[in-house]
Parts: sequence; C-alpha cells; structure tokens
Amino acid sequence: MKYRHIEYTIVQGIERGVWKWTPSVAGVVIMGQAANKSEAVTAAEKAIDRALAAKKVRLIPPARRRQLIAATAITI
Repeated sequence: MKYRHIEYTIVQGIERGVWKWTPSVAGVVIMGQAANKSEAVTAAEKAIDRALAAKKVRLIPPARRRQLIAATAITI
C-alpha cells in the first residue's frame, strides 16, 4: 500500500486478531501491531505522518532576541 509516497505493508499475523504493519521512511523501518486491519492501516499512516513531520522550531523569546540583536550589532 502507499501513503504520501511511502510504501507500507499490512499483513495478518499467525495469531487471531493480530495485524502487523511496517512502513519504511528514509531507510528506517517502523513496525507495529493492531487488533484489526483498519486499525493497522490507521496506525501505519499515523507513523508515516509522525516520521515526515518537520521538527518543531523553538522560538526565541522577544527579550532574549533583543539581547542577541544588540550583541551582534556591537560586535560588527
């Protein structure tokens, strides 16, 4: 199956009520299990979304920002 241009597989486990999913994002294999097929598809797609999500940017507080700007203005 494919989601956001990333291939992933969903297979039924040997035990009853076990579905296994494995996407591979940027060479890293993510694995998991779910109770039914639809949950496995949802979990695999969420894992792909998490892997592709951009890292959160930490914002500099305004007071610290002014200090940084002032410090660089003095050194230049």
